[in-house]
Amino acid sequence: MRKSHWVGAFLVGTLMAGVGATGPAAAQPIVIGVSTPATGPAAVASEWELWGVNLALEEVNAAGGVLGRKVETMVLDNKCNPSEGVNVANKLVEAKVVAIIGSHCSSAHLAAMPIVKDAKIPMITGIASNPQITELSGVGGNDWAFRISPSDKAMMDTLGAYLGEKKVFKTVAIVGEDTDFGRGGAAAFKAVAEKAGITVISTDFHAQNTPDYTSILTRLQQRRPDAIATFQVGGDSLNFLRQAMQMGVHIPYTGRAELGGRNTQIIQAGGMEGSISAWTYNHEIDAPANKAFVAKIMAKHKVPPYLQTWGSYDSFRIIIQAIKDAGSTDGTAVRDAMKKMKFTNVYGKQVTFDDHNQAGRFVIIQQVKDKKVSVADIVEVK
Repeated sequence: MRKSHWVGAFLVGTLMAGVGATGPAAAQPIVIGVSTPATGPAAVASEWELWGVNLALEEVNAAGGVLGRKVETMVLDNKCNPSEGVNVANKLVEAKVVAIIGSHCSSAHLAAMPIVKDAKIPMITGIASNPQITELSGVGGNDWAFRISPSDKAMMDTLGAYLGEKKVFKTVAIVGEDTDFGRGGAAAFKAVAEKAGITVISTDFHAQNTPDYTSILTRLQQRRPDAIATFQVGGDSLNFLRQAMQMGVHIPYTGRAELGGRNTQIIQAGGMEGSISAWTYNHEIDAPANKAFVAKIMAKHKVPPYLQTWGSYDSFRIIIQAIKDAGSTDGTAVRDAMKKMKFTNVYGKQVTFDDHNQAGRFVIIQQVKDKKVSVADIVEVK
């Protein structure tokens, strides 16, 4: 039986009391922290992330827990904000969690990295994608930060090679949120565009939670690029796409455009026809482990898992395997076990962490044709 916590300010005292309960140490639950944007621009994606956390939690406890102990989670809301990311990391450190799944949004994750380094608690993400995370992790100076999904640079390198080979777009306009994710993704796309024979004709950044994209979309209608490379999360992406349809902007999307999720209705209405984007997961990947994963999520939530669901599910499983391999909940022992680990992900692919504590080996190229999303290619990142 699992125990998962949604924690607001009014619940922190209750949760902390549970973590500090008396009794023999061996009988106390193993607590894994989760830093996620339960409110803010990525709140819906955070819900998808927790689907993966809760499924993995349920599975490990159904199998008897780990080291003879039940596993619990401590879930805190970072609001997709760097300051809140730091606050959440500090609270999880104070609660003495064994490891942290975090922080979903790149800005919050980067802000939390120094906290976990000082506390010597491993933190892993399968969602945050800014290239700086790679540069700063492992031999980059922070040996406590891990990632299982490819960075924006890896995804854009792969996408650029694909677009260069297929010669689909000659001109592209970039639109991104003014965050580490948006700017990191845009910079990564620009770096590969010229090599792919693509001219970037404009770049626009906007604040998160922008209500009106009329000025940007009007400029894009006038410039008529072959595609729009977007780097936006959650509600901002959905609002941008809806307003584009309302204004009659019929331009394909690329970059990190989400071809699915809450954008499914727009795809089915023809609003993203011809789009091609780089992604980290697709529920149609033909692997036994993935089919089983999809079936479990479908049974619980009536929709297939999203990249956030996969990222948190495999991150949780890696933490559990590391605790087992270490035979301990000591932070250093768990970190060292992760660094040495060979892990089979839901793709059915065995991965290991490199010198920068990165294990994101596969990029999914997705496309929209005839109002349906399909996997165009699965590329292993060298």
